[in-house]
Amino acid sequence: MSERPAYTLRFEPREQYLYAHVEGPEDTYEVSVAYWTEIEARCRADGVRRLLVVEELAGTAVPAEMADVVSALIAMGFRDMRIAYVDATEDAGLLVAAERRVTSAGLTGRVFRGEKEAERWLLADPVVVEPGQPAVAAACRAAEEATDGRCNSPVQALR
Repeated sequence: MSERPAYTLRFEPREQYLYAHVEGPEDTYEVSVAYWTEIEARCRADGVRRLLVVEELAGTAVPAEMADVVSALIAMGFRDMRIAYVDATEDAGLLVAAERRVTSAGLTGRVFRGEKEAERWLLADPVVVEPGQPAVAAACRAAEEATDGRCNSPVQALR
């Protein structure tokens, strides 16, 4: 059995989301996949719908490895979640490319340089889709709660 890569992962449940902070001596494919696997398990176990991840790993990712990490992340699922990812030291072009690939695969995530901006984005959307629930239906239900109970969406007729 192989040895676990070197990193420290700390979770902090916050009022409206789960905060995860990872730090370690190197930024490699093995480290990234290992900590994302732990995060996914925790999110699944706790029913997390909003996640803020702060990565503080020494060094920078290899572009080819970053693509593989993104593929692994997509394969893990992370659907029905809103994910804000903070990395203040990684190459900006690499982060933007990773964000585009993740969102084109249907995940809801953004990359940021700072925690405050990430938290603002994470909490800006009051509607978080429950598993198996169409996003339009969730938005319609939120609109009904905020107005006189009417929703001008074809999804309303389906409920």
